[in-house]
Amino acid sequence: FFTNFNLFADEAQYWLWSRSLDFGYFSKPPLIAWFLRIYIELFGNSFESLKFFSMPFYFLTSFFVYLLCKKLGFEKVDSISCAIIFFILPAVSLSSFIISTDVILLLFWTVLLNLLLNIRNNPKKSDFILLGVFFGLAFLSKYAAVYFLICSAVLFVFDKKIREKIGLNLKGILFFIFISFVIIFPNMLWNYSNNWITFSHTADNVNFENYNLNIFRGFEFLLIQLLMLGPFIFIGFLINIKNFKIDFKTIFLLSFSLPIIIIVFVESVLVRANANWAAPALISLL
Repeated sequence: FFTNFNLFADEAQYWLWSRSLDFGYFSKPPLIAWFLRIYIELFGNSFESLKFFSMPFYFLTSFFVYLLCKKLGFEKVDSISCAIIFFILPAVSLSSFIISTDVILLLFWTVLLNLLLNIRNNPKKSDFILLGVFFGLAFLSKYAAVYFLICSAVLFVFDKKIREKIGLNLKGILFFIFISFVIIFPNMLWNYSNNWITFSHTADNVNFENYNLNIFRGFEFLLIQLLMLGPFIFIGFLINIKNFKIDFKTIFLLSFSLPIIIIVFVESVLVRANANWAAPALISLL
């Protein structure tokens, strides 16, 4: 209210997209524009209103962080603490006032983690259907949702129970694939009609053809991830590292954080990487 801030370039671009809804856009899938349009219809078009766009998403994500911790076996007070800590992480505090695709992706990512635990504990047809729905929505938020499939494959390797619950449930797998495809298909069709422009843009960001090996970029990326979590989280980890043990809780959280960190670290060493490219890993790292 007391600054002369204006919308950043990406934010202005998303706002323009929201004025003309479509199934895809140049650099991102369509969900940011759709949700922004709904938000504008409800809360107006002012700068101050737009800057609060991300807050409801982070509030809901914090709630699903709480549910996730409960399902992983944390005590209620610890689960509440995790939700609050997530809400006040430096990365979350900063991006709470930025219109970003990451805030939508993180919400759906956390819902997906909860659904996966539901399937591991007591698989139901509805859980596989919802898994397909929310994976499709996550993919329409940001293509980084594909990390969920990679991380799930890692968990599949290291956890026998998830192999049994999913591997023996062909009908559930088919439900997941079909529902995901139905939700993602309009964006695929839009890309096909527009010479795969969004995928081309994403490939240009990766740009492995022009690699320039630099290990210091990798360490810079890791340092930024620590700063995004905050010094207190890192110091607390060091203090409690003696209590570290390999159980399902640890395997699950590492499966949905380390693969992403490793992939983006390698990319940062070979080419470059933005700090937010590993954003979904922060949920499990926390």
